[in-house]
Amino acid sequence: MPRPVIMLDFDDVLVETRAPKLAALRAAFAHDGVVIDDDLLDAVCLGVSIPAAVRGAYRQANVPADETMIELAALRADRALAATLQHGLPLAPGAMDFVLNASGHVRLAIVTSARRRDVVALLEFAGLRDAFECVLTADDHAGTEPSSDPYDAALFRLAHGESIRAGGETAMVASFNATAAARAAQLNVVVVGPVSPTLAFAGDGYLASLQGVTFADAVHLSRRAEAP
Repeated sequence: MPRPVIMLDFDDVLVETRAPKLAALRAAFAHDGVVIDDDLLDAVCLGVSIPAAVRGAYRQANVPADETMIELAALRADRALAATLQHGLPLAPGAMDFVLNASGHVRLAIVTSARRRDVVALLEFAGLRDAFECVLTADDHAGTEPSSDPYDAALFRLAHGESIRAGGETAMVASFNATAAARAAQLNVVVVGPVSPTLAFAGDGYLASLQGVTFADAVHLSRRAEAP
């Protein structure tokens, strides 16, 4: 029998990146004299790459911005976030135990809008790199966001050498955009973390954190959606 597949987002499921990412974006926006409210930042900027976050925020806020302005703002935000991440960030509560418990029992993958350099560096620092069979990052996807493409690509990679039942995998996410992408890929979705009630109910299940959670808990929670 194929082992279950669990795909985790790096941002705020494994590592607490929300605050530094939004701070980097706010600083980049401020350089252009743009102020974006917190609700819009959460809805538009989380779960997508930095360039997509800038483009989406400026569009939703009706900021007249050409591609050069967007690219420069994204570059400023990317550099600011990279500088913060160089000093390290804490793992999300329970993430270490969850991954160690799941490794070897399920097939683990990371599907995220974060940059590969940041994901790999922090995973290696935490000693978790070898727990994941597949890591899909913003560097692997150049299309429109949010999109099912990264999840589809991860499934394609994981299918090598072992059968995978399409539509029965679990995605663990912490943003509206990541939820939309996982839904588009026909995955079962578990929302994780201290999120809004609207986001908490957007998945098939919700976990306030990964503390005390096992891979079996996550799979069971997500697959309630499959029950007749």
